[in-house]
Amino acid sequence: MAPFEVLNPQGQAPLVLTCEHASCAIPVEYDDLGLESEEIREHIGWDIGARHVTEILAQHCDAVAVLGGVSRLLIDCNRDLSDHDLIIAESHGVRVPGNAHIDTVERERRIRDFYRPYHEAIDGVLAQGPGAFLLSVHSFTSTLNGRVRRFDAGVLFDDYVVEAERFGGALATSGLRVRYNQPYSGLEGLIFSARTHGQRHQVRYLELEINNGLLREASAIRRIAEQIAAALRSLLEA
Repeated sequence: MAPFEVLNPQGQAPLVLTCEHASCAIPVEYDDLGLESEEIREHIGWDIGARHVTEILAQHCDAVAVLGGVSRLLIDCNRDLSDHDLIIAESHGVRVPGNAHIDTVERERRIRDFYRPYHEAIDGVLAQGPGAFLLSVHSFTSTLNGRVRRFDAGVLFDDYVVEAERFGGALATSGLRVRYNQPYSGLEGLIFSARTHGQRHQVRYLELEINNGLLREASAIRRIAEQIAAALRSLLEA
């Protein structure tokens, strides 16, 4: 099973897209980590709809995109290697039996086979595109712990306040309800992949979180992806 996929590798836009949680796939030897397939296909296993949005953005913006190839349950490519939730034993109240007793050998195997190749692929793309803007695409659950999240998109940032406001403003103009550093905050280090690669290659970066309640049907996914594409083009032109 490939640890990553590169879309539109000859893309000409000064933009690189990443989608760390694009897949809910788990190699057969892991026996679905002891979970039911229906559980894996929920938000604990991947970011619902994020892959399809990224695919459309790559096409509309003529951008290169790097997609994660395995489920976040196997290893989370949007986490630092030192983070406690790099490989989780429980997610949103769901126990993950296959992660309950990970030893050092298995941890290093997952890092070697899935985590490092994904991040090396992003580095390889950015090394070929000086001046690129980096956007990490994610989705979030409409309700968490009984609390309804009443917005459509979150623009996450730490250093790039001006870019975040321009991008968020363009999204809002298209009719989306936008929040900044919600439902997670870049100021609290919760944009690991975008920040790591952006700083390493000295390019501007943001993370986009989309309400997955908007990403359940193909027509809705295409509509919101087109709104995001227009906002991205506006940001890049600015």
